[in-house]
Amino acid sequence: MTELILLRHGETVGQSSIRLYGATDIALSPVGEQQAARAAAALRAHSFSRIVSSPLQRARKTAEIVHSTQTAPVALTVLHDLREVDFGAWEGLTWAEVAERDPDNHRIWQQTRPRFNYPSGEARPDFLRRITSAAREIPHASGPTLAVLHKGVIKAVIAALTGMPYEEATHLPVPLGSLHHLERSGDSWQLTTVGRTDHLGDLYIPD
Repeated sequence: MTELILLRHGETVGQSSIRLYGATDIALSPVGEQQAARAAAALRAHSFSRIVSSPLQRARKTAEIVHSTQTAPVALTVLHDLREVDFGAWEGLTWAEVAERDPDNHRIWQQTRPRFNYPSGEARPDFLRRITSAAREIPHASGPTLAVLHKGVIKAVIAALTGMPYEEATHLPVPLGSLHHLERSGDSWQLTTVGRTDHLGDLYIPD
């Protein structure tokens, strides 16, 4: 059996809980660092054979915090293709601001979500192809793997590995600092835990 744990990065200085930060390389806030530390404490009993991170600093810093608490040496690998989707002209906005400033494209997004091309950003089909390909590089056969990722990436990875329809995966809860467990037996992946946040305590921020 192969075990894979996905961890969403902590809160950022720009309120990633409510704002569309995809390609924007924004830093963790002090709260985000505390969320990462609590996730690290919850994961301390795991002896990871590999830790993988998105290249963006909010995920990379979260991964470094977890990495620093591991008792045995473990590689920390950055995979460029695991970065979040580029929201283009919508970067940094809330969904309410998008609806107000760009109502036509917001309406199209509501109608065609999996096929939507973000204005001046990344096409959603291209994002899904990128993540589906990268997902195969994450697990390490010799032991548990941790991947520190973004909200949209976690949903896409779960869909890619388990075969869950992507539109179904978009409804999964992925709060900041949350944990998601997958297990592979043979060629089949199963999602065993989704949206775990009990380790966050008073630092939990609703998805």
